[in-house]
Amino acid sequence: MRLCIALLVALGLAWAQNTPAQTNPYAIARIVALGQERATVRIGNQVAEAEMPTDGIDFRVGQLVVVYQADGKTYLTEPYRLHYLWALLGLFVLFTIALGRGKGLRGLLGTAASMGVLAYVVVPQIAAGSNPLLVTFLGAFGILALSIYFVHGINRKTSAALIGTTLAALVALVLASLLTEWMQFTGLTSEEAFLARFQLGGNLDLVSLYLAGVVVGALGALNDVTVTQAAVVQALVQANPRYGVRELYSRGMAVGFDHIGSLVNTLVLAYAAGSLPLLLLIGQSDVPLAILLNNETFAAEIVTMLVGSLALVLAVPLTTLVAAWLLRGRKLDYIERRWPGA
Repeated sequence: MRLCIALLVALGLAWAQNTPAQTNPYAIARIVALGQERATVRIGNQVAEAEMPTDGIDFRVGQLVVVYQADGKTYLTEPYRLHYLWALLGLFVLFTIALGRGKGLRGLLGTAASMGVLAYVVVPQIAAGSNPLLVTFLGAFGILALSIYFVHGINRKTSAALIGTTLAALVALVLASLLTEWMQFTGLTSEEAFLARFQLGGNLDLVSLYLAGVVVGALGALNDVTVTQAAVVQALVQANPRYGVRELYSRGMAVGFDHIGSLVNTLVLAYAAGSLPLLLLIGQSDVPLAILLNNETFAAEIVTMLVGSLALVLAVPLTTLVAAWLLRGRKLDYIERRWPGA
């Protein structure tokens, strides 16, 4: 959900900044001198005195920073970090291509295309007033088809992975929808949700946006699980084309059980890592634990974590069954029926 809200807020801010009546108050500057409470910064060809924040950041002369200008005053807000992010991204791309080669490159291109669909199709449609749930699910299906088929090719294995992922995502969507109604969620589960409603207007359906975030949050892990599980079934077929659906499912689930055992812990830790501030709040708060967990912010995080984990667990047997049916040796079965003992 955080990804959806972040994209919505970023899009709303971008639209606001593109209006003729407004100018961007933010700028990138370089520190040329430091004082106790003020810094001299160079913004393009101009030099200005900027008030420094009091949050304990150690600035240095020559450092790039972000400044905010309003009412004739300049405020130094934070260090400029994007060049580090670009360097890290470049390192990731380099290692992905070096180690993954062709598939690594296709994976990167598929990821870029997926982000493009989110940023330029899904988010604008939601911001324009379309139903977030419907738009996100259709966009997610398009992202899945694009990424799976582009990276792994169009074949029965990838089709089984796509079907398994879609079925698991549907289960997550239905379950999350029911829980949202039963638990009477409003969708105001975070500061980002408040900001999104303020920036994009009060007509934004935050409950549907929350549900969309649950689906999107589980898609990445679902994609990985289903492709791997379908590949296991494909390897079994190649090892012995005589295996039928029942045998393929049984042997595929022998690996799937290990998948399930590790996946639950992986996803729970991933969600917990993103919710560390909430966990700290639970540990330090004087409010009873039952009351804290009943709060919508906490309850929504728990629902997201458990629904996503359940979708992952269900994706393993669903994909294994679909892959076993699609990949079974049809030609061999036909020959054995026509000519027993062949």
